[in-house]
Amino acid sequence: MIKLCYKEYRFKMSLGAMKQFKEKTGKDLWFTLMSFYSVFLQTAQIKSTTERMRHLYSCCDFDTGAEAFHALMCAVDKVGLDEIRDGMFRVGWLPSERPDSMSEPWPLVMVEAFLVIDEQFKEIAQEKKSDTSDQKTA
Repeated sequence: MIKLCYKEYRFKMSLGAMKQFKEKTGKDLWFTLMSFYSVFLQTAQIKSTTERMRHLYSCCDFDTGAEAFHALMCAVDKVGLDEIRDGMFRVGWLPSERPDSMSEPWPLVMVEAFLVIDEQFKEIAQEKKSDTSDQKTA
């Protein structure tokens, strides 16, 4: 689940999500998410939140981010692109002083989505590794 503007959304990386994103943007979804996370890590030392978010935004603009969220969410549920854009607009692109995690700016939600997807693929790889090891010992 990711939280965007006080609403939780289920999402999933899938071939369908990748195809949808490519058709809409001409870009690769995995590469976009990895690039976004890479910039997030590379800018960790930047003290200015505005400057760090500017770097993230240069990697993935508002419309591309909306299409990424839309593709990932539509892999599970039908969510309207306008709803996603509205949520992204309302939370903005700078962290707020609000004490909850339901209103994080969309770039930080994108980072969270990447981390969840990355963890899911690590688990899949571990399961496959275990399955292969079990087959060899049988």
